[in-house]
Amino acid sequence: YTDLQVRSLLRQEPDATGTWRWAIDPYQGCELDCPFCASRQPHHGPGAVRPSERVVGVRTNAVGALLRDLREQEGRRAKLVLGSSCDPWQPAEERFHLTRAILTALCDVDGLGPLEANTRCSLVARDTDLLLKLSAKVPVRVVLSIATLDDGLSQTIEPRAPAPLRRLAALEAMARAGLDVELSVSPVLPGFPEQERGLEALLTRAAHAGARCATLSFADFRSGRAHSLKSHLAVAYPQLAGKLRALAASRARREQAKSDLVSSFEDCCKRLGLAFLHGPWSPSPPRREPPAQLALFELVTSH
Repeated sequence: YTDLQVRSLLRQEPDATGTWRWAIDPYQGCELDCPFCASRQPHHGPGAVRPSERVVGVRTNAVGALLRDLREQEGRRAKLVLGSSCDPWQPAEERFHLTRAILTALCDVDGLGPLEANTRCSLVARDTDLLLKLSAKVPVRVVLSIATLDDGLSQTIEPRAPAPLRRLAALEAMARAGLDVELSVSPVLPGFPEQERGLEALLTRAAHAGARCATLSFADFRSGRAHSLKSHLAVAYPQLAGKLRALAASRARREQAKSDLVSSFEDCCKRLGLAFLHGPWSPSPPRREPPAQLALFELVTSH
């Protein structure tokens, strides 16, 4: 870990709505080491990545910089996104508590815009109290990303993230407390057989745990940043290497595979009572009744 003193914490970036938003990242770099991550862009040649998983910058003056930014910026009511470039609840947070300090500070600020918190880490459930307190003032959405329920595939594409069931347990804890929690299935791998992906099983568990909506994000096998991901997958699943190469080489095949997945994903969401988010988040997504099925922990212990 290295100490970073920043002059400003808010970063303006384009939003999917066609406007803009404020990005907040307490850390620079990420220990999760996900090979598909856009923050690990290639540099110094194909396959080389920034050493973000080995060196993490800790923005120790983040709270002061954020409060100063919020006092000075005219667009303070724009959407805030916590965790835009790296995970705010990565292992460093257990030591430095920067994300919790930021949430504590935001609870005392008036006139904020809606907050979206993005993570792959179960540690987010620790801060349920602050997220609830903040949600009494502004719309708050927690987006918890999980790629798959299959432990082997998860270890390949998100090797240092908490186990999928731990994240689902965190999702359930937050949903039961009253937070608006979304499951983001990311990255989705077109070309993988359903028994490996297990999308329906993941959506079912998320619905039982209390997720209100779900979305999916496809892995991009064309970009340079995906070189590491393709290498990981080829080693772990050599029988699929040819299929992945064919998808990477053919746009028509990729688009067809994506279209088929979106259709089955949406159908599954409808069956489970999950709202399927096609576009940008609305601060007031439709509420759904809690499922009548067993809670997540009962499902886990019953098998």
